[in-house]
Amino acid sequence: MSVKQQKTAPPGPGIEDRITQLERKIRAASAQRTLYSGVLASKLGMHQTDLECLFIITLGENVTPGQLASETGLTTGAITGVVDRIERAGYIRRQRDPADRRRLFLEPVPERIEEIRAINRRAYKPWMDELARYSEAELEILLDFADRNYQAAVQATIALRREIS
Repeated sequence: MSVKQQKTAPPGPGIEDRITQLERKIRAASAQRTLYSGVLASKLGMHQTDLECLFIITLGENVTPGQLASETGLTTGAITGVVDRIERAGYIRRQRDPADRRRLFLEPVPERIEEIRAINRRAYKPWMDELARYSEAELEILLDFADRNYQAAVQATIALRREIS
């Protein structure tokens, strides 16, 4: 006696397909954010690299020029120029480490950073409205992903720069 085959729904996308879709969407969003950053830098009268370095400084705590060079993969000489330009524009101050006078911290100037954040709040309102649709638990997952994604991007940048050097 033969057993009738049960028709099943076609399988949904597998995990590899989902990861590929996610990676493509992240790349598209990253490209768009890069373009946005270029427009914002131009609006502020800055180089795009300087603006990206400023973002890294504002996201960190007690960021040093050496850490900035390490995270960006830029040479220490290039970082000196970046830091000089950002400081001249009034967005950061160099602060000596009280425990080690040879060490410098790059301290954001809150009022100037707020000017940039105000522009971003206006421009990112639709994006923020979309994020508000998620539950607190879903936002925790997104935050974990974003943190891991950032750390992986930093490591990839460092690795690629080493490969080029």
